[in-house]
Amino acid sequence: MICHKTKIRIDLFMNRYIEYCKVNKAVSTSRTDVSRLRIFRVFLDSKGVQKVREITPFLMEEFKGVILQKAGPVTFNRYLQLIKAMLSKGVEWEFLRQNPLSNYKLLRNNDQKQVRYFTEPEIDAILHNSSGILRVFIQILLLTGMRRSELVNLRWADIDFRNKLISVQANLDAGYHPKGYRPRSIPVSKELERILLDLRQKGTFLFDCGKNTPAHTADYYTKEFQKLLSKLGIKNANLHTLRHTFASYLVMNGTDIRTVQDLLGHSTVKVTEQYSHLSPVHRQKALETLNFRGNKGTKEGQFKNGKKDRI
Repeated sequence: MICHKTKIRIDLFMNRYIEYCKVNKAVSTSRTDVSRLRIFRVFLDSKGVQKVREITPFLMEEFKGVILQKAGPVTFNRYLQLIKAMLSKGVEWEFLRQNPLSNYKLLRNNDQKQVRYFTEPEIDAILHNSSGILRVFIQILLLTGMRRSELVNLRWADIDFRNKLISVQANLDAGYHPKGYRPRSIPVSKELERILLDLRQKGTFLFDCGKNTPAHTADYYTKEFQKLLSKLGIKNANLHTLRHTFASYLVMNGTDIRTVQDLLGHSTVKVTEQYSHLSPVHRQKALETLNFRGNKGTKEGQFKNGKKDRI
């Protein structure tokens, strides 16, 4: 029953998957995925691949060589994860009997860098030299760890001042949903509450143009922030570094990884563990609680020569 479907042309299949991405993924994620799939499509055309079933592990080896000529293991892994996800959909849609890349391994990345976060002097400089809507945007990102698109699409209705919670959730009317469709809540600190209460409500969104639409796109804040960093001479950072800063300081202040995972909205704790190396003091304190000297909960003479005396 499936045989006739396994001969589906790669162009038809990829076009269908691209439409799936546009409907089911965040706009920025969808754009990135579409761009990568087009590059993969050019590679397939160069190899004369016309059917979905012709995508094989050996073909991926060739594609890996092409990508690694221009980029590193992390970039190739992102391509691979996307292509594997596409082929898994192919199985679900009955275009394939099985995913031919299900056992194809991600590349090990031996050049992983430690997380970049802003130091306290850098944060002071950023806040001192920013103003207006950009400054408030920066402050809220630092105090919530939200993604830029999440904050751009945050509505006043998403803020519960009574229970001091921000709900990061989908806005179907605007065609927006958080990454991975995972809603979450973020507590409102006293400092964040002060900032929010000082904001003037112009419309539906926290940062509204006055017509119930966001005042700016996420790219606007990214570009303005990059200009500020260039002016201050702060390198190797971008707007997303504010999210890393939020998580890094939580960990350094002793917050457990699971809580940080929950606040960031990571699907697995593995993603959050990139911050775990930042808590040496916290880990040291944890080890200080261990005591194996044998002077607690034992009676004198209870143990002798490694054997327990009869009592």
